[in-house]
Amino acid sequence: MNLAWEQNWLELFDNQLEALMANYPEKFEYEDMNFGVRIDNDREALRRWFKTFENTDPNASHHVFQAARYHGDERGGCLEWTWEIDHRTNFLGLPAAGKKTSVRGMTIHAFSDGKITLERSLWDTAALMRQLGLQAPQELEFS
Repeated sequence: MNLAWEQNWLELFDNQLEALMANYPEKFEYEDMNFGVRIDNDREALRRWFKTFENTDPNASHHVFQAARYHGDERGGCLEWTWEIDHRTNFLGLPAAGKKTSVRGMTIHAFSDGKITLERSLWDTAALMRQLGLQAPQELEFS
């Protein structure tokens, strides 16, 4: 795969759930380590989870993902991305309504026959908390 493929995959989170799900075979491993979500070989559970980011409800928060860099090939690699959220509601119990945040993250993908068989994501939770005005680890500056 490549950066263009990964960007297209990210855009499928915007109200294209069935096309997004077509990228996952019956046997897969999915994990978002920050959210503590792990789903193995359960496409219905994955579909329910992905609906969180679908942008179909005008009263729900709006999510936009952008691919920045891809390090890998058609067998697998690491995608660096940004995630912008226009918070229309609170976020995981955190006061977020009315705020906009932008965080960076990475997703590791493994592919087989053009489908995602392994997906692991990490993102900058501390940056999100700082943007929401919450206490978070201090950013370090190096000279």
